[in-house]
Amino acid sequence: MIRTFLLALALLLSGVQTSQAQVADPLWLQLLAHLQAQKQVVPDESDTMLMLPREAGGTGERDFISRKLSGWKDGKPSYEIVAAEPPIWTDDDLRITRANKADQQISSALGQGNQLLLPNTPVKRSDGQSLDGKLWTLFEAQDKGFGRDVLMRAWVEPETGRPHRIDIKGRFLMVLSLDLSSHYEIASKERSLANKVTGEIKATIRGKGPEVRFEVDVKSWAEAPVPM
Repeated sequence: MIRTFLLALALLLSGVQTSQAQVADPLWLQLLAHLQAQKQVVPDESDTMLMLPREAGGTGERDFISRKLSGWKDGKPSYEIVAAEPPIWTDDDLRITRANKADQQISSALGQGNQLLLPNTPVKRSDGQSLDGKLWTLFEAQDKGFGRDVLMRAWVEPETGRPHRIDIKGRFLMVLSLDLSSHYEIASKERSLANKVTGEIKATIRGKGPEVRFEVDVKSWAEAPVPM
């Protein structure tokens, strides 16, 4: 069921786009440069928790998977599962397949939501915004189209454009809603990396429906191979 919701989310998000152009704010471009630098690394060790909370109409099911980078194939990272709860006993356990596919759909959803993070995206800038005990510059962008309404909010350092937190909320075809929050920290080579991503996906019909919540914690990062 988790995989079904995430697959539906990715398909609906595929229509998200921006159509207006504006002169880009230099601080906005600095933010995008920091986000581009994240593509130079991949998660080395990470934990993923998937939940179907009972109070939101789910089964109460919880999957915990811990992964470790094991190598590269055709330029893409490969991972092995080093821990799981409930335990995974065999290499062909269905929980492995479900967890891997759910992880792929989370990545797909993140990628589609980040389509608002482009140089020509019309953004609203608000300086001096308080969050987590500090003042940030807040960028906001919204995309409304047929059956969708997506809002992006990014809190960044006013001097450097480094991201502190990026939220993406969306509603699609009036039945599916998405709420993502990425939290950034400075890592090696002064990169700003999303060490924690939390979110929830909810499908509603007549105001009711199940909800999937997830948390992804990246414990360490590895350099991506340089293309030849």
